[in-house]
Amino acid sequence: MQSVERVAGVLLCFTSGEPELGVTDIAQRLDLPKSAVHRVLEALTKTGLTTKEHDRGRYRLGPRATELSLATLGTVDVRALAQPVMDELRDSSGETVTLSFLIGAMRVYVAQAESRQDVRMTVEVGRRAPLYAGASGRAMLMTFSESELEQYLGEIDLAPLTEHTVRDRDTLREVLAADRARGYTESSGERDPYAAAVAAPILGRGSRAFACFSICGPHARLAESTRETFGPSVVAAAATVSEMLRGT
Repeated sequence: MQSVERVAGVLLCFTSGEPELGVTDIAQRLDLPKSAVHRVLEALTKTGLTTKEHDRGRYRLGPRATELSLATLGTVDVRALAQPVMDELRDSSGETVTLSFLIGAMRVYVAQAESRQDVRMTVEVGRRAPLYAGASGRAMLMTFSESELEQYLGEIDLAPLTEHTVRDRDTLREVLAADRARGYTESSGERDPYAAAVAAPILGRGSRAFACFSICGPHARLAESTRETFGPSVVAAAATVSEMLRGT
């Protein structure tokens, strides 16, 4: 029982306000020896419930932690529910379609329907990315309330991933306002200099997105006019899954 309580205590230390913690941080919060916390974190990392930033020795919630949060949605596997919709969107657009989940202050790729074209974008399932850079991250960030957004902006560093990454908080606020007005996000070269994408949020029973769909491809093929064409399609696909979830 003591071991279970320790594991639960470690997981509950991670919040949207503190998505990244070190062994010492957690040990102080739980009044536990650092050696005990380290053993718990290593075990959680092996299962995918946490991930370790090896360059800094700090931890975050991992992709498998998503399964715990999804239990509140009344569904066993959102990925299985979303896959047919992704396949249909891939076939109609001709481009790769991705599904990302919001975990802490990051997003994680959890599934994709790969384009059948010879030159196509593919993603690494399980890879994390910041919310402020790229269409997928902003699709979830644009659903944050004003207070949630300000908290997020106060805690992160807008580190540039490419020369097109938004680096100014006021500019990001303006971009998010435009995203909300049209109901979807679009980007070109913000996270990957050779990629472009259009994305829309997936909602559960609340107003804040827990996931999103994106259509992504080489930026040379996804010009601004093409992204505008794909916008309504990705919005409709995300709305379809949102309705499915609300009906579960």
